[in-house]
Amino acid sequence: MSDLISIIVNIHNNEETLKNCIVSLISQTYREIEIILIDDGSTDSSGKICDDLILTSSRMKVVHKMHSGIGNSRNSGLDIASGKYITFVNATDTLKSNMIEELYKIMQNYPVEIAICSVENKKNTNFDYKTITLGKEDALRQLLLEKSIKNTIYGKLFKRELFNSIRFSEDNSQIVTKLFELSSKVAFTNNCLYICNLNETFSRSSLINNSIRIMQLYPNLKIQCQYSILKNIQDEFYECFCNNKVIENQENMYKMFIQIVKDNEERISPFLSYIRKAHMYLLADNYMTYKRICPVLPELSIDN
Repeated sequence: MSDLISIIVNIHNNEETLKNCIVSLISQTYREIEIILIDDGSTDSSGKICDDLILTSSRMKVVHKMHSGIGNSRNSGLDIASGKYITFVNATDTLKSNMIEELYKIMQNYPVEIAICSVENKKNTNFDYKTITLGKEDALRQLLLEKSIKNTIYGKLFKRELFNSIRFSEDNSQIVTKLFELSSKVAFTNNCLYICNLNETFSRSSLINNSIRIMQLYPNLKIQCQYSILKNIQDEFYECFCNNKVIENQENMYKMFIQIVKDNEERISPFLSYIRKAHMYLLADNYMTYKRICPVLPELSIDN
């Protein structure tokens, strides 16, 4: 008998995308699933859509609650989840019909606690699918670089026991990192199985603090941590300069940026695209000039 997998969906005013999301879950080729819909105080028709669709499948549960945020919604799902494995889905997104089956196969074939697929917001053109396993430090290294493995809770299948000591909060920028730290190994397939239509975002200061924390715990990951810090500082300055926003803790962030460039520019450069390198050199050379010309430079988002 196959193992039960719990799919937890956080929902808040997602009436335009919710039906497609739920249909993609019901259509999974792996059938031993329970679909847990957490309606986080929606004021549109999302709640009614959940109530209507639950009549079509005995594998679905719906929880209607007062609005308390995405972290609390996911915790509510964990509280009632019965599966041996857990995955999370945003109501804006859809799954390929074989996502759960493929990630479950990885769990069965490799000694890992987390199975990860490629997450894309565009059609995948890669047909050379491969699966690799990574030890804890290598997994954290890839997470920091965010080239293949993204700092998102979705697009991943977790062993249920990983959440015995971890709960979501308002700031979930560190939760994937902490789940990786609890795991001895993870597996990643470059097969794009999760289609993301709206990226989940975190405050850059929390991402920077997380990279500093990892650097202190894992000295071998210093360069990857500094790359992550530099990248987030670049994004913060670029966005604020282009939109006339105030940069919080600006002086300390700039000092940190300059120190990283001074100490390890040669070792970090290989991880940067030519666009990010240009932004790095311009910001490091002259802060005020960079601020003035920022709006006419190539967008950093092109590199994300």
